[in-house]
Amino acid sequence: MEHNSELVRVIRVLIKRQRRLMHSSDLRERFTTLWIAALLDEHLTQCTNHEIGELMVIVQDRFHVFEPEYAICYHAQRRLLLRP
Repeated sequence: MEHNSELVRVIRVLIKRQRRLMHSSDLRERFTTLWIAALLDEHLTQCTNHEIGELMVIVQDRFHVFEPEYAICYHAQRRLLLRP
């Protein structure tokens, strides 16, 4: 990601934390993912379209190239990054 702003750093930390907690065997920790999802949504609303397009790279990496989700992420990423 080309931007190294505080907002982008916070979003990356929230993504990593939510991924870690969703695999927890502790039920309380698993419910914490809902709170983190809300925080993530709050921070994402502050992102520009370009920043959202860059974050789509993280999402796209989770899918195989032959899955439809990959194609959707790729399309969204191109659309958001190419907008002026």
